[in-house]
Amino acid sequence: MSQNLSVKHLFSFLEAGVSPFHTVIHARKQLEDAGFVALDMKTPWDLTPGGAYYCQTFSGELFAFRLGKDLDLSNGIRIAAGHVDWPCLKIKPAPTFTKKGYIQANVEVYGGPILNTFFDRPLSLAGKIAVKSGDILHPQIRYVDLKEPVCIIPNLAIHMNHQVNEGVAIDKQTHLMPVLGMVEDTLNKNDLLLEYIARHENIALDDLLDYELYLYNMDAPAHVGLHGEFISSPRLDDTTAVSAIIHGLIAGCPKNTVSLAALFDNEEVGSQTKQGADASTLNFVLEKIWASFGKSSVECYSDISDSMILSIDVGHGYHPNYPATFDITSFPVLGKGFVIKTDSNQRYAWDCEATGAMIQLCRHFNIPFQRFAKRSNMAGGGTIASLISSHIPLKTVDIGVPLLAMHSSRELMGAADQEALEQAVAAFMRL
Repeated sequence: MSQNLSVKHLFSFLEAGVSPFHTVIHARKQLEDAGFVALDMKTPWDLTPGGAYYCQTFSGELFAFRLGKDLDLSNGIRIAAGHVDWPCLKIKPAPTFTKKGYIQANVEVYGGPILNTFFDRPLSLAGKIAVKSGDILHPQIRYVDLKEPVCIIPNLAIHMNHQVNEGVAIDKQTHLMPVLGMVEDTLNKNDLLLEYIARHENIALDDLLDYELYLYNMDAPAHVGLHGEFISSPRLDDTTAVSAIIHGLIAGCPKNTVSLAALFDNEEVGSQTKQGADASTLNFVLEKIWASFGKSSVECYSDISDSMILSIDVGHGYHPNYPATFDITSFPVLGKGFVIKTDSNQRYAWDCEATGAMIQLCRHFNIPFQRFAKRSNMAGGGTIASLISSHIPLKTVDIGVPLLAMHSSRELMGAADQEALEQAVAAFMRL
């Protein structure tokens, strides 16, 4: 079926973004193709009104911004932020072991995935490796995607697990170990996976120093439904936001302000890392932008004091099979627009000034939106919004597309909602 442009953008990100690092690499390519110029975080910046730039310190983060042709820094900034990681399984050190002839990978859980959805699916590996170099403190970093189904986590047959359909606890140390193959006399049992990766990268095994490798579901994104109104795919959380932010920034050139996209890693494990939203890197980026025009950090924070942040992460769509888990009035459905989220306990960052501004934007540009509030007797999730707005105290609103099966290895959304989200980001960036 035909796709609108925002869905094409999303599918491209979903297919390329098989690890957080690959998501950032793909985002960077989109920016470079649109004429954005790379900046070095270690040197002063010489910026020009009308220019478009990007920068990063670590491989799991990315900052990109556009300067209006009639730039007046006292007009402030528009910030849209999201995260590049998702709940999954990661490979531990000393990654392989054998049991009764089976070769298995030793993995640990990253974030809060729905574990049983990772069973019985062909899985591949992607991430980055550190390789021996001539500079002791700076090993060579390579980004790896095996691009083939190298392992699987098989379920136990129902004949041996009669309560499986009533819910059976999954032991994270014993039940989640993927099968890689069978032992052969010619194989090194202890280093099989690392040998495979070394051959894939054409390096000596001894030169492979360390790695950050993610198991990923190889399923391709697909339209689902009688009219293709749904999208089913791995990694919708939070690739939907990443795609909308990057392409919204590319499309949304400001007139006299600064528009900035911020992508962070490690949201699914609390964001308290050097590349997470709880770091101070975004503040540093803002100060460098203002410094390039001869302004101090005090002037920077004065200029942006009336600015606004969009924190973009997925929300919970109404599930027709589980109606008792949703609020009685504020329940978004798939395909009816992106979601504006509120929570009186500030698990979602919001205030009526920011929410009112977002509603006014959507009404002005005829962009469909919905509201979400969690059920009062249930705990909800959180986003990076409160962390960012605590470091940069600006009006902040939490938005995102509604999902079903959030944190499954394959999630579900409405195709029309991605178009609404990207339109909203682009309109926000142009203001």
